[in-house]
Amino acid sequence: MIYNEDLEKNLNICVASKNGKTDDLVKWYDAISKANLCEREEYQKKTELLLLNSLFAHYPDIEIENLTGESPDFIIKYQGKRIGVEVSEVINHLELKKKESYINHIFRTVEKLLSEYKSLSGIYYLSIDYHQEDFYQQPEQLIKEISSAITNNKNTQFVKHIRRTPHNKGVLLFLEYRFSLFDELHSEKIREVIEKKNNKFVLYNEKAKECWLVLVSNMYNIASRYSYIHAKEELNNISSPFSKILHIENLHSQMMVIK
Repeated sequence: MIYNEDLEKNLNICVASKNGKTDDLVKWYDAISKANLCEREEYQKKTELLLLNSLFAHYPDIEIENLTGESPDFIIKYQGKRIGVEVSEVINHLELKKKESYINHIFRTVEKLLSEYKSLSGIYYLSIDYHQEDFYQQPEQLIKEISSAITNNKNTQFVKHIRRTPHNKGVLLFLEYRFSLFDELHSEKIREVIEKKNNKFVLYNEKAKECWLVLVSNMYNIASRYSYIHAKEELNNISSPFSKILHIENLHSQMMVIK
């Protein structure tokens, strides 16, 4: 199911990060809206664009030439070169992917309910006990409980802690990320994505002489989160036809150069 509200939330958080390409990011996002794509294609393109937000922090001179192409996802101009960019999200917790869709739907519903209250505007990071089985069986009760927790700034059965940061364009909700010493992203998962993309390289190479592969851990999503990369030395000297392979995360904009 497509929830366009998730895209608007992600765009707002990218704008709030102020990485230096905010105006361009909004311009490119709006250009995709005007490109007459079908709903699913538009959603996919906007998702891919927003995943690249941290890349722009490291490469501020990038300009996107083609926003709506396929294989590769984008054609960019950088240092006088025309470069293809293929982007892919690294899913660390596959079992949480479906649960995350449910949580996002609850959050977007609460955001709409509270959007008219100017005094509540802000980015809220909620520590929620989403492991309880009841969490997934009472959506209406959960919506009321989260709304009440934010309105009254008070913990509830499911909402264990609330952290708020300034934001003047409504209410944005995120799950708080508690770092765990055992929450690893194994390098093998990164390698699997690279090998999958290697097999399709001939499609990408037809559009540009040089092609980058950008792997993203979207740390605002519980399915992508991690605390550390296990055995990342195993990614050294990886074999790939891509001229550059990067792994980035969007919480602290950290980047690992794999090739």
